[in-house]
Amino acid sequence: MVVVPNFHGKQALDAWLEGHDAGVLLQGPDPDGPRPVLNGVVVAQSPAPGTRMRRWDVVTVRIEGGGDGSGVREPRRPLPERREALKRSDG
Repeated sequence: MVVVPNFHGKQALDAWLEGHDAGVLLQGPDPDGPRPVLNGVVVAQSPAPGTRMRRWDVVTVRIEGGGDGSGVREPRRPLPERREALKRSDG
């Protein structure tokens, strides 16, 4: 038997890792849905923290604020040339 940790307020990936270390599996409310439990913050969980359950049973979490999961969008470096500069160089 294992005790379910409190995942509320944690980043989804951190919660998933903590759950794995505690011996439980995390899944979203729709396990077949398009959004993985990797991005966002845990806002709800079932069963509640402190519940005793069998090792590797599932804890369902609800995640919010995950964005589209497409990764970090950083400015391109070097910046692309401006159209005005391209017109002058084509001359």
